Amino acid sequence: MTFKQPLLWLPLLVASFFTHAASPFYQLELTALNKYAPKTMAYYQGQVLALMLVQPNCGWCKKQHKLLESLFNAQPIECRRFSVMMMATGAEKRQLERAMARYQTKFATVTLPNSLANLLESKSTPQVFLLDSNGNLATYHIGFMPEAALLAHLQTLTADAGCRISATKIS
Repeated sequence: MTFKQPLLWLPLLVASFFTHAASPFYQLELTALNKYAPKTMAYYQGQVLALMLVQPNCGWCKKQHKLLESLFNAQPIECRRFSVMMMATGAEKRQLERAMARYQTKFATVTLPNSLANLLESKSTPQVFLLDSNGNLATYHIGFMPEAALLAHLQTLTADAGCRISATKIS
């Protein structure tokens, strides 16, 4: 090893020292399908996240979306303890944009990143992934996740979660 090689690795080691607490999940770059989608998953860092995998023309996906929407809207506006994101797959971007527009959702909707798609054991939809505030997978469910199970998991995860204050009005 020459002296030059350690100098090349030094910036990487220093950078990894400062980002050691961040989950690699938060570094994923996203392809937006609606105006609510952030550019990276870092937007969700520090909060509980319900991530729903959907496909066009999936009736159960629409039912799962309605359930997540009602649970999300049941939270006080001043203190949202969990967020919801939808990841679409099963078609090209333009087709997904049209299909997701039919949901009329205010949730961030993005395409499923290839790095996550490769990790899935099942490609069926809907799938719900619940992540804790550190970005760790707490549980997942393939198929429609019933309200009782969803509520039980969300209550456990949000018990110690901080509030995510939604957009505030500036006067």
